[in-house]
Amino acid sequence: MTSVLAVGFLVGCVVGLLGGGGGILTIPILVMCFGIAPQEASADSIIIVFTTSLVGMLSAARAGRVLWKIGILFACLGVPANLFGGWLSGKISGNVLMWSLAVLLLVVATFMFIAKSDDEPAVSSSVVNPQDVALDHEQKAIKDATPNTTVSHPAQSSLWHWLKVILVALGVGLLSGFFGVGGGFAVVPALVLAMRVAPRYASSTSLLVLVINMIAAAIGRLPRFIDGSLTVSWEIVAFFLVASAAGSIVGERYGRKIPGRLANILFGILLLCVAVLTVLVPR
Repeated sequence: MTSVLAVGFLVGCVVGLLGGGGGILTIPILVMCFGIAPQEASADSIIIVFTTSLVGMLSAARAGRVLWKIGILFACLGVPANLFGGWLSGKISGNVLMWSLAVLLLVVATFMFIAKSDDEPAVSSSVVNPQDVALDHEQKAIKDATPNTTVSHPAQSSLWHWLKVILVALGVGLLSGFFGVGGGFAVVPALVLAMRVAPRYASSTSLLVLVINMIAAAIGRLPRFIDGSLTVSWEIVAFFLVASAAGSIVGERYGRKIPGRLANILFGILLLCVAVLTVLVPR
């Protein structure tokens, strides 16, 4: 298990340094480094993403950065697509799953190259209660996310706005259920752009969305778990989680010094490399 610890530590360092990406990297790494079947690697990824997201969410919640109503609403909107994605993933071959994942990696890498970094100053906890700040921001975000009813066509405007929110939530849910990845790369910008959530709250609230997404993804695979056609490599998952947790602590310490724009570029390059290897490395 030394190799699992080493790889898990490196993945954790990447997450800490660049601020995310562990979920989307987990599946190809499990397949390429440890010879795990793609479908089984997807199931392993669900456990890993759920655990790491839950730990991060609890930490963020104590700091008052999780907007519960918005996170639960967004995640629940995507549950139907999530369950469908989990069912659909069982109907395709492992090779199709990996090729699809390579395409997703390329799309996310492209987004990383063109995305702008939104760095916001931290709110001083010595001046205000962070829980009160989060509550005020959530109420404002919900209000801002509701289109202005004084426009000439309020019904059409409101319908179109929430239709976009629902479509994005369904898209994220489908990706989570199909691949077994968290989809944080899509959740954060969706919360910022569609739900008017400030970036410092969006990144933390996305962890709540990821937790719910992974529960739904597991439920979508439940029939295959029951009939024994899908299993989890519990030993590898356990060692991987411990090592990645340690790596994320180390990486986060140095990641604070990396500008957001540079972090996006580095993450994009990494995703491109993994996408190429996902296609070229024989399974």
